[in-house]
Amino acid sequence: MKQCPNCKRELEDQLAFCPFDGEPLSRPSATDEFVGTTLEDKYRLDEKVGEGGMGTVYRATHIQMENTVAVKILHPHLASDQYAVERFRREARSAAQIRHPNAVAVTDFGVSREAGIAYLVMEFLEGESLGDKIKKVRRLDLEEAFLILSQTCLAVSAAHARNIIHRDLKPDNIWLIKTENEIEHVKVLDFGIAKLKASTDSMNLTQKGTIVGTPYYMSPEQGRGEELDAGSDIYSLGVILYEMLTGRVPFDGRTPLAVVLMHNTERPRPLRELRPEIPEEVEKVVLRALEKKRDDRQESAVRLAQEMEAALYASGVQLRFLGKDTPKSVFAVNSYLPESARKGVSKPIGGGTRAFDSDGLASGRAVRSSDSTLAIGDPNSRQAAARAVVQPESDAVAQDGTQAYSAQTKESAKPSTGLPDIRSLPGSKVRLYGLVGIAAVVILAVILTLWLGKPNPPTPTGVPPGMTLVKGGSFMMGTDDPNAPPEWKPSHQVTVEDFYLDVNEVTNQEYDRFVKATGHPAPTNWKSGEYEPGDTNLPVTGVSWDDARLFAEWIKKRLPLEAEWEYAARGSEGRVYPWGDEWSPASSNSKEDGRNHPVGVGSYSNGRSWRGINDMAGNVAEWVADDYKPYAGSIAQPQAKRLKIFRGGAYKLPKNELMTYVRWFDEPNKKYDWLGFRCAKDVVK
Repeated sequence: MKQCPNCKRELEDQLAFCPFDGEPLSRPSATDEFVGTTLEDKYRLDEKVGEGGMGTVYRATHIQMENTVAVKILHPHLASDQYAVERFRREARSAAQIRHPNAVAVTDFGVSREAGIAYLVMEFLEGESLGDKIKKVRRLDLEEAFLILSQTCLAVSAAHARNIIHRDLKPDNIWLIKTENEIEHVKVLDFGIAKLKASTDSMNLTQKGTIVGTPYYMSPEQGRGEELDAGSDIYSLGVILYEMLTGRVPFDGRTPLAVVLMHNTERPRPLRELRPEIPEEVEKVVLRALEKKRDDRQESAVRLAQEMEAALYASGVQLRFLGKDTPKSVFAVNSYLPESARKGVSKPIGGGTRAFDSDGLASGRAVRSSDSTLAIGDPNSRQAAARAVVQPESDAVAQDGTQAYSAQTKESAKPSTGLPDIRSLPGSKVRLYGLVGIAAVVILAVILTLWLGKPNPPTPTGVPPGMTLVKGGSFMMGTDDPNAPPEWKPSHQVTVEDFYLDVNEVTNQEYDRFVKATGHPAPTNWKSGEYEPGDTNLPVTGVSWDDARLFAEWIKKRLPLEAEWEYAARGSEGRVYPWGDEWSPASSNSKEDGRNHPVGVGSYSNGRSWRGINDMAGNVAEWVADDYKPYAGSIAQPQAKRLKIFRGGAYKLPKNELMTYVRWFDEPNKKYDWLGFRCAKDVVK
């Protein structure tokens, strides 16, 4: 079996590329031929850290400078094409000219004389990709999604100013780095080099089982093979924002071609159907970015960020940024953007910049480098901007731009350090969140905040990370199938209250934290108290019901009730399987495909339940809170001993035993290599 380095799916040996995201497949290997070698007597390759559609990435050391860099070695089918290499050289040079704090710095490019290996050198980033974060927490809260979006938009805008279209914006190309203040600083990867793939791959959508770009994030025009402009990247940003907020991409089909077709012909599902607490104003901004016609989308990446902030403001959302006690934020651009990036947004005057309002218009006064604050919108203009998002047809939008504030104090007369000195504004509270960048880079990401004169609305309670809100309701639990065992019958109406449920089954990595923090015994199938390398994302198994309960209590959650579990799997419409009424081999890890072992949580995106919950049929079975009792009216006999319920079947079971109403039970101290759990949590009202 081969494995996709991106989505981690295991696929057949005859495939060369992943049909879901176009990444080249490889067989897992403990060694790498390039580790330990030196390129051009400069870059020693120390460790393989990743692999993608363009090449393999290594952590490396610049021997002369003794600093850590990232080196990407191009795949052989690219490096052997001299035309492609020369084109890539030009694209790499363009990418290196972006020089933006939110874009990864490209520092070198070459072709080794000894082996003819084409490589690219970039700054080495510590952190995680946005894709990995979404896999862990599934949904981001509004403020964190905005913080990531706004920084990404600045990097994309800087690239567009140099006529560089990214072409492959996706969560895996957005890197998140934690600063000292725990604020996530964004770095966007692979600017300019996606064009190399476009120049060497045919636009035939079936060639090698792949297409140019990643289908889930491609604009309609990209799927049609048309010439791309900035609007294509804005559409991709809209997909990313949609996924950050809902935990799923707007279109998901069984094949890449199906996804491309959906981008061109279908409307995305409204965000509020997937996550009801999303404000209507925010939904409008996201759906505008996903318009089929590029002229109907936001005209620039900066505009998308402006509209998003205005929508949050109009919705009364406080941008407290990762729990910091800070009120609303204003998004602004400074002179770090190239001249062409400011067209229609801001004009340099005397070496400074102007703030822009939500219409992309310059304000009435330049902001000088000596000012102790950046320009921010006044409350009246911001309220008008918010109304423009909610009611774009209104003629009552304020047109007076924004006002630039400056707080000159005695302390501001200190010798300049090249960084803004943020001071308190009259009637306002301001906090500088973080300074991130390389030497000689002027700060870009400064977060300014204002307390308005009116009381702030309360911050809505957020969904706990990694969980989803299951709105309560009534449903028919069990079955009346005459062929079903009596323990599964009869069908009967049950009502459940609102609750939170883990999107994924608890993984080895999560359970390991519990073991190390409490000294609790490790699962029986771990060797010497440690799970196998590479099994981080597999669901934990070999745990008893009591083990699961103790973990849930440690993490301040609980095991789900059996009725809650079944309701989250089948919904009020009574689905036979979590994804629908018909069996789908592409939706579940079961005996049907003969794999006979668990896979990483969330591997079957087609198998999500109506609430977007993964692996509720197959993979591993899951303990729930209840003791076994026959349903009222059942002919099943009560059990003399205390038994606990588990649900969801497992990878060893056939499809007729993976239905949403199937229930099993065993003694609470039993441990099996196919039985794990997930957690629930009460909704505080």
